[in-house]
Formats: sequence, C-alpha cells, structure tokens
Amino acid sequence: MPKTSGSSQVAGTDAAAARQERFSPSPPEPSQFQRFIPEIAHRTSGEILTHPDFAGVRRRYIASTMACYEIATFPGGWQSAAYRVAVISAIICLHAAWNPADRATWPTLARLKEAGASFGLSSPRQIDDLIARLVETDHVVLERPAADGRLRLLVPTEKLLAWDRVLLSSYYGVLQDLYPEPGYGLAVARDPAFHLAQRRASVGMFDVIGRFIAQNGDIIPFLQMYQGFQVLVRVILLREADAQAAIRESDFSDIVARFGVSRSHVRNILAAAEAGGLLTSAGRGLKHLAPTTRGLTAVDRFIADTLASHDMTYRMALASREAETVRSAGTDS
Repeated sequence: MPKTSGSSQVAGTDAAAARQERFSPSPPEPSQFQRFIPEIAHRTSGEILTHPDFAGVRRRYIASTMACYEIATFPGGWQSAAYRVAVISAIICLHAAWNPADRATWPTLARLKEAGASFGLSSPRQIDDLIARLVETDHVVLERPAADGRLRLLVPTEKLLAWDRVLLSSYYGVLQDLYPEPGYGLAVARDPAFHLAQRRASVGMFDVIGRFIAQNGDIIPFLQMYQGFQVLVRVILLREADAQAAIRESDFSDIVARFGVSRSHVRNILAAAEAGGLLTSAGRGLKHLAPTTRGLTAVDRFIADTLASHDMTYRMALASREAETVRSAGTDS
C-alpha cells in the first residue's frame, strides 16, 4: 500500500513536470535584449519575456486587445487584419505629425502607401479599398489643401481617434500590470493630448515596426489571416488552464461570432499552425491540440515585441512633451 501511494505521488509529480515543460518557451535570444533604437532607453523584448509575471499577462493581453478588433467596433465595420490595423495607425500617426507649413509632412495617400510598404503587410490596392471604406463609415475625411487642390489629405475623425485611444490604452494597461511604477497613466487614461504626442512620435517607428514584424517569421502568416493570432493564443490559453481537457470547435465559437469568421476559417488556421510546427495534434478532431515549444515561443515573442515598442513610444512621447514645455517656457520668457 505505501508503495502504491508513493507511485501515485511520483506519477503526479511527473505529470506536473511534463505540463510545466510543455508551457516553457525557449529562452530569449541575446538580440532580444537589444533596444529597437539604441539611443532611446526602453524596456526590451527580452526584459519583458523574462519578467516573472509575463506568463500571467497572456490572458490579459488577448482579452483587452481583442475587444478593439471585434467586427462591431473595428473601424469600417470590417474584419480586423494586421494590415488594416497598421494602415489605420499610420493614418493617425501621419496626421498627428502634420505640419501645414512643411509639405513633406502632409498626410497624403502617397505617404500612407510608403508607410504601408515599410510594414510589408499590405498592397496599394488593399490600402485604396480600406481608405474608401473608412471614408464611407466616417472614420476618415479627405481634405483638399488650399496650396494644392490636386491633393487629398487623410484626416482621421474623432470617431477614429477615440477608437485608437481605447486600443492604445489596452496595450498600455498590460504594460502597467507588469510595470506599475511609474506606470503608463496618461495612455491608460486615454488622454487626448498624450495620444497625439505618442502617435506623432510613432511616425519615426515605421521602419522599426517593419523590422520587428519581419523577425517574427513564424507569426507573419497568422497576422495575414483574419484572427489567426487570436486562434493561436486561444489554444495556448485553453491548454494552460487544463492540459488534459479536450479542445472542441465550440471553444472558438466566440471568435466566429465576434470577428465575423467562419468555422472552416478557424480550422484552416489550426491546420496551418500544425503544418508550421506551432501546434501539435493527436487523434481525430481538435481534442488533442496543444502548442509546441516553437509555437509558444513565437506567440510570446510577438507579444513582447509589441509591448516593447509601445514602451518605447511612450517614453518618446513623454520626452517630446517635456521638450515642448521647455520650448514654451523659453518663448514665454
């Protein structure tokens, strides 16, 4: 009897160890501890990945950000996609940095397409279609500059700016969970003045964002599929909560309903993830789906890169506001 009890205890320990190993991604690469822009102090992806509470914010990250991408709230009333998010952000950033006296800063369609090319996620035709939709749904207005009536400037409406403030607040809320001191109060509070300062600072980040997206090669195919990333994370969260539970098609029903995708589309995402080595399955159906170490590492890296870039632009925006205050004080004196 004691032997049986001991065997059970060992079996339980082994099972727990196996479960822990399954949810242990590969350690960050040395390059992930380097700053995106060396001269700007910010939390690196590696620093975020090695935070003791990082695993705990996966659920918060996906829950808080997904709400902004539902078909009922996403600008245009379309399905959200990475290229659409990138282009919408670029519209807001270009407008925030617009100086009417400097023609090189005008938020024209040509400049927007240059920004879109730096992300590597969209085609010029996709951008044209998105702009038409945003104008139709009162998220963007096309303005004719007095200096050149041939051009149209892309101007986000308050409707689009309000959505973007909520979106940024969701990312900074996750960062604040990890780093409550000094925190990210202005962004979390959706301060309009800070929002424009952050978006103005982000104009210089287009190439940086394009580079870090390119470095997330395992994730790129799923960024290009409607809700591909969210489906991957759902599998991780389900297995993290209960490594033995069966995963059923109904576990993705909210994604189908909230984001306007079909069940067959979800199955295609899961098949692509398995083919790419990010998920593994056994038996028939979805029951034994689980993330591989490679899959968990890829998802965590993308989350960390996204948070690190937001930390950097928060600091850039604070520095910009402080510099503006100093300039204003000098002018007043």
